[in-house]
Amino acid sequence: MGRGGIASALLLPIAALLLLAGCEAGQFSTAPQVGEEAEPLAPATIAVAEGWQAGAAMPTARSEMRVAVVDGIFYVPGGFGGLTSFEAYDPADDRWTTLAPMPEPAHHMMATGHGGKLFVFGGARSMAWQAVATVFVYNPVTEEWTAAGPMPERRMGGEAVSLGSFIYLVGGTGGTTAMLRYGPETGGWNLLPGPSQPREHVAAVAYEGEIWVIGGRWGGTGALATVEIFDPASGTWREGPELKEARSGFGAAVVGDRIVVAGGEILGQRPWTALASAEMYGPETGAWSLLPELPAGIHGMPVVGFDGAVYVLGGSDRAGGIDNRGRVLKYE
Repeated sequence: MGRGGIASALLLPIAALLLLAGCEAGQFSTAPQVGEEAEPLAPATIAVAEGWQAGAAMPTARSEMRVAVVDGIFYVPGGFGGLTSFEAYDPADDRWTTLAPMPEPAHHMMATGHGGKLFVFGGARSMAWQAVATVFVYNPVTEEWTAAGPMPERRMGGEAVSLGSFIYLVGGTGGTTAMLRYGPETGGWNLLPGPSQPREHVAAVAYEGEIWVIGGRWGGTGALATVEIFDPASGTWREGPELKEARSGFGAAVVGDRIVVAGGEILGQRPWTALASAEMYGPETGAWSLLPELPAGIHGMPVVGFDGAVYVLGGSDRAGGIDNRGRVLKYE
């Protein structure tokens, strides 16, 4: 979806959805309300909004996972409903492939593609919500997993962003509120100042050579609409344009010169709410614009920007719980 395509989405339901779920803001002491796992839906049975196409459903319906893009392939490890499952999606062929399972189960992990490999950081192993400090690397060429840890501290519910020679881990719980910088070539770690507002169930993207940390939630503050931007050249943070709507457990992706966020959840009050709203940041205005709502609220799933299109993979239909559908949606 080029600049014109995204702009035209202001008149169409753009949709997307993503990220983590599970517990009271800033804490992982309360497990999600687990519902029955739903069978993945066939493309013909998936209701989509105008402008969206349904792709081949995920072999393993899951939520609270991440996705990493390596050489045009979407790699999806772990998550609720999957935990050790590992699958790859080829958007060119609309086809899924089941790969060697992860060495250990994980949900609420952080993952990104970097240097032709998939890196998976931390997460939790079970409903006990105990964050871990493991690092696993998958090499698509050898089709093998290796351990490359540990992290300097435990972390779950944050975001991993590849930028330049480093991978940055921002947000999450289990350790400090510092941003962790990892050098895959050396295996070295640095603890850098984190955003002024601690946050988890957060989204972050690399945009115009900087790291945008968007929304999330934390303790008594609940869901956040604030955005903070990290400049790796100066090592400093500054405020970014606020979202129109506070959200946590959502997805974000860069498409061309724009950032799209969508979906998520609001916890901390009853009834808990899965969000159907979507927003877009445009450089010409320097602000977020509300997009038409999604046909349903969804959280805990990744949003991917690739080859001019937006992809949504999986997620849960129920705030603070697991109701996985295995959807694959594409907008271009």
